[in-house]
Amino acid sequence: MTSTVVALALVGGGISWYVVTRPKPETTATAFVEAWNTGDYGALADLATGEGVTDAFTQVAENLGVEATEVVLGTLTADGDSATAPFDVTLALSNAGEWSYEGELPLARVDGEWKVDFSPAVIHPELGDGQTLVRANEWGERGRILAADGTRLDTADASGSVKMLTGEVSPATEEDLADLGPAYQEGDPIGRGGIQQTYEERLAGTPATSIRVADADAAEDGAAAGDADSTVVGTIEGTPGEDVVTSIDPAVQQAAAQAIIGEDKPTAFVAIRPSTGEVLAAANVPGGFNRALEGQYPPGSAFKIVSYEALLNAGLTTGDQMSCPKTTEVGGWPFKNAGDAEYGRQTVTEAFATSCNTALVQEVAERLDSASLTAAAEQFGMNAPLEIGIPTAEPSFPAPDSTTLLAASSIGQGQILTSPLHMATVPAAVADGNWRAPVLVTDPEVPDRPEPHAIQHADALRGMMRAVVTEGSAKDAGFTGEVFGKTGTAEYGTAEEDEELPSHAWFVGFSGDVAFAVVVEGGGGGGAVAAPIAADFVKNL
Repeated sequence: MTSTVVALALVGGGISWYVVTRPKPETTATAFVEAWNTGDYGALADLATGEGVTDAFTQVAENLGVEATEVVLGTLTADGDSATAPFDVTLALSNAGEWSYEGELPLARVDGEWKVDFSPAVIHPELGDGQTLVRANEWGERGRILAADGTRLDTADASGSVKMLTGEVSPATEEDLADLGPAYQEGDPIGRGGIQQTYEERLAGTPATSIRVADADAAEDGAAAGDADSTVVGTIEGTPGEDVVTSIDPAVQQAAAQAIIGEDKPTAFVAIRPSTGEVLAAANVPGGFNRALEGQYPPGSAFKIVSYEALLNAGLTTGDQMSCPKTTEVGGWPFKNAGDAEYGRQTVTEAFATSCNTALVQEVAERLDSASLTAAAEQFGMNAPLEIGIPTAEPSFPAPDSTTLLAASSIGQGQILTSPLHMATVPAAVADGNWRAPVLVTDPEVPDRPEPHAIQHADALRGMMRAVVTEGSAKDAGFTGEVFGKTGTAEYGTAEEDEELPSHAWFVGFSGDVAFAVVVEGGGGGGAVAAPIAADFVKNL
């Protein structure tokens, strides 16, 4: 934008035209404000006089935690080689809100060009040479973490398993400040782990914030933010923290904890409400690692629920006959049953109840392929993150690339990795007829929760899972009432020649509107080790 002066001159009896262009101060003021609004502080130096323009704006933005800037120019007035342009500025500050004030851009024409005559007062009228803006914060009452019944979970005497879910609150260290931003100072309470960390912004609220004038060098060293004697140029009211509500049912949590408390091997237990996907309990022994949500294990025969859903989709029926020899080969690889068992001719329900590997892998090799088994796994939530409100392990089902790996995957071995949280959703899906994404935090709602996936043959699977408890691999576990389940023995690691591989013990099941999964690391047989723990849980309920 320029103004043009057209001049006439008589030269040798003729007329000569020449054009003189003169820049407007509005052009410079507008460009300066546009760069300020977009945070392009590097561009400001080219539009201004003086040194340290970029550094001064950058320091203020970092000190205050500026997330957005809106500068609106007023009407510019010019007088010869100088001009002024008033402005209104609104800064959105992290963890605080908006702060507005008025200022003025002084402009001067230098060597024919208009420049902003920079001093710190351009940023804020109260700033003098060598000064900057900083903020001081005072946090209010922190929000609470609540169970589904409104009782408080984040108490000092909460169990270790509950604290793994909630996380804890402790003072911020100097190392934390780089991630937390200028709303925090060393010693401020912050959440560490679990819900406390994930929902820090909600639980903490916003601090009462004062914006102050400070020595720029001192602020660079972090020494000026808390100076109570510095000039206050603005304040923003704080807001108290808000509560976070979870789906944890204290009675179910206690039942799960009691069921595993005596285990001498690492054990995890998760309970879910099938009708909603809400996590009712998550318990671990020992403490130190939340294996219930973040542990990754092969699921072993507990995965057969998924495999049989795929077979039923492929035309198998519960009354069909299967053959359960002691051993069989698929793709040249030998498969056998736990304890070298063989059952001869069995119905589908009987083969599922006794957890016959050899019968299953034969049918899988004949009826399924990589795509069909992968599709069934994904129908039960695999290969997708479990967004429950805090970090979890993603259940992984790599598509098998050979018939042998397809067979191994169908019995929960191969390359499959899952967690107790995910495995609790598998019986929950059978109980409800729909696989529902699990959820722990109910208020605020977890965004973008997946729609339920219908399980086509849930009715048939319920009958098969009931047979596991009444006449199959879990019949001696001590279950009372109407319980449905599946045992699992998942091999892992390596072994010397002629030695058995170590194995994790699994049991997954449901009773009424409570589904559950338990894993014992290195526990051995699911029927002998994990199923009795699940039976204790049901009794404790």
